[in-house]
Amino acid sequence: MRAKPETSMPHPIPVSEDSRPEVTGKVPDDLLRVGDLDPETLTELLDLAAAMKQEPLGWERDLRGGAIGCLFEKPSTRTRVSLATAAQRLGMSAIVLNRDEMQLGHGETVADTACVLSSFLDAVTVRTFDHATVEQMADAATIPVVNALSNTHHPCQSLADLLALRERFGALAGLTATFLGDGTSNTCNSFLAAAAASGMHLTIASPPEYATDAHVLAEAREVMAQTGGSVTLTTEPIDAVRTAQAVYAEVWVPMDKPHEREERAARLAAYRVDDALLARAPREAVALHCLPAVRGEEITSEVLDGPRSLVWNQAANRLPTAQAVLHTLITTNRQRTV
Repeated sequence: MRAKPETSMPHPIPVSEDSRPEVTGKVPDDLLRVGDLDPETLTELLDLAAAMKQEPLGWERDLRGGAIGCLFEKPSTRTRVSLATAAQRLGMSAIVLNRDEMQLGHGETVADTACVLSSFLDAVTVRTFDHATVEQMADAATIPVVNALSNTHHPCQSLADLLALRERFGALAGLTATFLGDGTSNTCNSFLAAAAASGMHLTIASPPEYATDAHVLAEAREVMAQTGGSVTLTTEPIDAVRTAQAVYAEVWVPMDKPHEREERAARLAAYRVDDALLARAPREAVALHCLPAVRGEEITSEVLDGPRSLVWNQAANRLPTAQAVLHTLITTNRQRTV
């Protein structure tokens, strides 16, 4: 039977300001990658998300009447719905912006679009192919910009991952995890940065052709020197999961690389997360996946729907973490511009 996610229904009573978790660390102007958050701020943001998960409507008065824009260049399910619902629970409207329906798709520059949107909105989220698009938007905008996915980073997913792991295991520091598959992917890059900031021990198992970028590794190891975490690279999936408390699978073929399907499937077949591989991990190990999943390729249905799956909790946590990010960035931006 499929494991059900832990969910909470909206509570009609606002949370007392005296009992609210606060993000008092160094809040960035934008959230373009996990590395924009220092370890202290990341922990506080997770605390806020956990509180918002318990009392979803406790913050609805703070930003009432505001609006966010959600710019999509890629298809979306979890990102679109979680952001729109998070905005609603903060008393805000969410306006979906499809590129082909905007002047951005007819010659207007990203910078010009950012300037205009800054006049109308309190924040803009961007789900795009090229990370440079997110950076250009952030450089020109006077409102917070949130990377809702780019080809190199997926910070919103990693925040949901950390919250799910913290709910299951408690403290994140010292937790052991293994990422299997494409070590160059946006999900891997962001999960590595999240593991670094949390003091986790991460093993990345991937074919040599998909080894994690040296610059990304160097940044993570610099943070891990402060938090006590570590990262190890290997090409051996069985060895990689032997001590893993969390085993992370990810889709093999990105949306922008359908032409590589046959090649990727051949090279990544050994990194499939199935019952046999998960049996090599400790008993308490859980399976992770950012979704959407191609059942039978990178992960089997038996694992995805099984008792060790934390996947549906990851997906559910996209909502409270999005709510925490929007509230923190928008509130901080308003304070800085007064």
